Amino acid sequence: MDRRFLSDEQVIKAARDFVCIRTATYEDQTEANYLKSLFLGRAGGDLRNFGFCILSPDGKRQLRRSNRGPNFVYTDSRAMAADLRQIAGQYVATPRDEQVNPAVPRMKSVRLGINVASCDGLPSIVVFGTGRREVDRMNATLRGVIWDTALAGKFIYSSTTKSSDLKIVVGATTKSGILVIEPDAYGLTGRLIKRIDARVSREELKSELVAAADSFTRRSKTHGLHVRNGRRSGKLWKTEVPVPHRVRGRGRAAPRRRRRE
Repeated sequence: MDRRFLSDEQVIKAARDFVCIRTATYEDQTEANYLKSLFLGRAGGDLRNFGFCILSPDGKRQLRRSNRGPNFVYTDSRAMAADLRQIAGQYVATPRDEQVNPAVPRMKSVRLGINVASCDGLPSIVVFGTGRREVDRMNATLRGVIWDTALAGKFIYSSTTKSSDLKIVVGATTKSGILVIEPDAYGLTGRLIKRIDARVSREELKSELVAAADSFTRRSKTHGLHVRNGRRSGKLWKTEVPVPHRVRGRGRAAPRRRRRE
């Protein structure tokens, strides 16, 4: 996905009027079946590991043609931001009695959360508790702070009540809390940076997370070298949905970008 679009300040601002979904693709069979209907349709074929589409509020109608990324739909980020504003203006949000923060955007497992964090060059946060009620309470506290402009987009989240899920995190214990984790280069394991107490206040939590985000150093990766080193060292990630094998030709022409019709 082209970060020049999704990291643009005006695109981010315009996107706040949308429900933005990061797809799991090969990590969820049910979702993969739905994505095939959006991106492949009757033509069939193999699902790619990324795509872009804008849907109506009921999720049944495409407002813009689906494609592999926003760079295939728009000429630049300014055009994308303008179109998002136009689309948002056509819909009226359901009125609420009070301002409600969106839920914590959690990955479906600790394992996946750490892997995605490594891919994005971000720290991972794992909410660990001895029971669902405790986990829900900590997520409610998180929900109240992570949408602040200082924290939005700074972490990848997951939750668990199973201590066995923390075996891949060096330094983690079975004590409840909000765990800030540095993923390894391949997202197969992680290292505990900090454990924040389960009963932390919102003010303290925000302060702790801002400090963690500001001090985190993103790991620089070169794709080709990263893949070669991973293969040589036997690094392997197994997906829920098998990834189709593709033969990639050399010297392929750059993809043609489509202008929005």
